[in-house]
Amino acid sequence: MTRRRVWITGIGVISPIGSGRDPFWAGVREGRSLVRRIDRFDPSPFRSQVAAQVDDFEPLDHMDARTTRQLDRFSQFALAAGRLALADAALEAGHTNGLDRDRIGVYLGSALGGIAYAERQHERFMERGIRSVAPNLALAVFGGAAPANLGIALDLRGPILSTANSCASGAVALGEALRAIRDGTVDAAIAGGAEVPLSPLAFGAFDIIRALSSGSNDTPDRAARPFDAGRDGFVMGEGVALLLLEAADVARRRGATPYAEVMGYGSTSDAYHMVQPRADGREAARAITIALEDAGVAPAEIDYVNAHASSTPLGDMAEARAIARALDGQARAVPVSGTKALYGHPLGASSAIEAAICALTIQHGWAPGTANLETMDPEVVRELPGLLQDGRPGRYKRVLSTSFGFGGLNAALVFGAPTDARD
Repeated sequence: MTRRRVWITGIGVISPIGSGRDPFWAGVREGRSLVRRIDRFDPSPFRSQVAAQVDDFEPLDHMDARTTRQLDRFSQFALAAGRLALADAALEAGHTNGLDRDRIGVYLGSALGGIAYAERQHERFMERGIRSVAPNLALAVFGGAAPANLGIALDLRGPILSTANSCASGAVALGEALRAIRDGTVDAAIAGGAEVPLSPLAFGAFDIIRALSSGSNDTPDRAARPFDAGRDGFVMGEGVALLLLEAADVARRRGATPYAEVMGYGSTSDAYHMVQPRADGREAARAITIALEDAGVAPAEIDYVNAHASSTPLGDMAEARAIARALDGQARAVPVSGTKALYGHPLGASSAIEAAICALTIQHGWAPGTANLETMDPEVVRELPGLLQDGRPGRYKRVLSTSFGFGGLNAALVFGAPTDARD
């Protein structure tokens, strides 16, 4: 039996560098970091005082006033991005153009879900008592709240899956959606990740363990420096990316225009440490290898790697070794870049945002560079001599995206040009 091919036919993104497909891609092409000093709360008690905020999100642009009041920012992000993805795929919330709503699923990843909203409600509880707490609290904080609200609002009756795999959550959600479409459980899925972690306690928890960059508080646009010799931690961000995935035969019947094919997915665990990755990158490399084998793609066929590249000293080095190990000799030449210097690290949403970048790289024939990469880490370059500082035009037919999270959770996705897809 021929395995179903899966296409990306819609892209919905809300990010610090732009919201909506075209503004987001323009932000990627511009290559300018929008990390700045936090103004959501007073960051002065913390070592790190910078983040990548989404400051132009207006819920009423995407939903009515009643829905806006009922949903917290986590679910608002998901609903807005889901609607953007459907519209981008030439679908409307009220009309799915032949797609059976019973066979459209929602697969959404988030590391922290509605934790920021819960924190604000706890503050109200401590100040004014239980009667001051919002009545929707119990329905907002769990990771499944956002995909459930999305399914309800858009009347999508297929399976809903929420993944909480740390910073690999979005990639895992996309991978599980790929599997569900392939095995015939659904014909299409809205899949990706959402994260709204910018609150004092959530931010402070990462600051306490010294995971965040603290050396560039006075120059925040230089704080995130993937693969740079002076990197000192990641920069927290917020955002959401949801992609409409469709079985290629279904998409063809309705005349959809695909951006890319989702070809392969792999995931592993380091089984090593909650914070530190395996230094040799062995299990991360195995996730890449599984994804390549799932895609039927040889290492030498990869044209570009969008790396997780969180800007942590240990993480970037382990990832460089993992990519080199998995791609073997091809890693000596393949272009590699990390894009988190632009929009920070929105935890579980990051891999979904980077999946969107991979799809647009394939469509536009341009791979982004690595912003703030001023002094290349010689150990990284030894593993990845194709590391890109600047964007590069080219024909990108096979693209790899890597994602790694606390707990040693590894995921990889392989994307391909849709012209190569055959049912």
